[in-house]
Amino acid sequence: MSSDGTSFNLMDREWIPSNMLADGSRRELSITEVLDHAREIRGIDGDMPLQQFTISRLLIAILYGAFGHTFSADQWQMLMREGPDHPDIAQAIHEYCSAYHDRFDLFDDIAPFYQVAGLHTAKNEVSGLECLLLDVPNRREKRVFTTKQGIGLDAMDAAQAARWLVTLQAYDASGIKSGAVGDPRVKGGKGYPIGVAWSGHLGGILIEGENLWETLMLNFVSDQVLELSDANVDWDDDMPIWERDPLTEQASEGYDQSAERVADTTFFHGPATLMTWQSRRVLLAHDGETVTGAVVCNGDRLKPQNGRCYEPMTGWRRSPAQEKALKLPLVYMPRKHDPSRALWRGLPLLTNNQQPETSEEPASIRPQTLKWLTQAQGDDARRPIRLHAFGVEYGNNDAVIDTSVNDVLDLNLVTLTSNNFQMAQLLQEAVNLTDQGVLALRNLASNIALAGGMPTDPPRRRAGELGYATFNGAFRRWIKTIESDDDLPALRRDWFTIARRLFIRLGSQLTEQASPRALVGREITIGDQAGKYYSAPLAEIWYRSKINQLFPLQEGE
Repeated sequence: MSSDGTSFNLMDREWIPSNMLADGSRRELSITEVLDHAREIRGIDGDMPLQQFTISRLLIAILYGAFGHTFSADQWQMLMREGPDHPDIAQAIHEYCSAYHDRFDLFDDIAPFYQVAGLHTAKNEVSGLECLLLDVPNRREKRVFTTKQGIGLDAMDAAQAARWLVTLQAYDASGIKSGAVGDPRVKGGKGYPIGVAWSGHLGGILIEGENLWETLMLNFVSDQVLELSDANVDWDDDMPIWERDPLTEQASEGYDQSAERVADTTFFHGPATLMTWQSRRVLLAHDGETVTGAVVCNGDRLKPQNGRCYEPMTGWRRSPAQEKALKLPLVYMPRKHDPSRALWRGLPLLTNNQQPETSEEPASIRPQTLKWLTQAQGDDARRPIRLHAFGVEYGNNDAVIDTSVNDVLDLNLVTLTSNNFQMAQLLQEAVNLTDQGVLALRNLASNIALAGGMPTDPPRRRAGELGYATFNGAFRRWIKTIESDDDLPALRRDWFTIARRLFIRLGSQLTEQASPRALVGREITIGDQAGKYYSAPLAEIWYRSKINQLFPLQEGE
């Protein structure tokens, strides 16, 4: 509580937008209400999609505090099955929330939630709310399609401020920050860039179940997921931020990673630490329960190299460039999402695709959440889930947010956790052949344009967009039909039939739109090659030959 008596404790006050299962209504609930009624909530929401990811991670960190990191698959299954309705589970959650209740007050004078008491600059400047809202550019003329505009930027209620504060600590862009008095890193009153906030490095993956409790548990990973090869890894000193002493304006020893110690894994500690990482030092300015501005300064710097055993909610890729730069034999980086590439096209990277006999270090590692579920679910893996991808793409030296990723894919968990290596092969083949089919469609568009004496780039681009737009829906429908790994050849035949028919239809559609000149065609000489006759009908014949090669006729067609 602040000196003027103002209090907004996130444990008790409503601030988390929750979509209720019973009637589809949207209600704001406190942390304790959300956890008590997690089975009655479809999922949580926010002012922007990224808030679903960041608030979910905060709730998962509370589970780590309440239940620890070391639990068996049987214990995990019991937690999943019984949920907060079980008196022992409910008691463990309530006792933990009660023990750290005071650390969740947004306006506390000593330890305000996710903030630093007394934080100030040399001139006691307080920035406007645009520093808190990730989707509001600093320049007014660029404030388009933002969450808050105009007079709404002058103030917000405490519930909104709490959501944005949690998201800022996870995704804030790099760039110059206010210089906090007492921070030795400040030069000339400025805090110079230390990089983006922790979650901004990730290609975030949230596995969603049929209710919020399932969602939280599907992303709650035991340290038993670690392998013998990870012998030097432990989460013994892992804890959420509210279990540590209140922060000061200075960087935290053992958490602030210097440039010279990039890839030093001692700074990661474990999942609860990373889910509540304090990338910035912040203090909200408020008038009662109305937030009017904020001081945002540099917090603890952390780079993601080799954090794969500590951060469970992203995939990882091996980086030869980083290995060379850091002079290390092995460096993994988070696999970020490509905003131009739909989630289903990267699905093979999330499957259980590592063959047991393979001794080489893999080029790609799936999220630890999926690795744990492969161990923990056993025969119960046949459950519908939603794979939800979150991420941010930064621009201008990581100082601004250019775009965000928010993509979902509905499928059965067995698709990602099956120990049948042929499941991974099936999905890899389906995506790869689809990509090749779209390339063939682009080539068809180019050849038709050449036959008509027109530029090839615009029709080639449009054909690619048409192909992926068509297969976006088709692949999502097909993947939902996979409920087991019992008959993978039949699933393969189904996809080949679907894909072949769609590609033939798309090819015919392009040919039908060809100009009269393209239908007649012409002879074209390219480089030193002899002249070759191009026409729209010939181009379609070449295209169909390629599609038949990629997707041969299946039995019964």
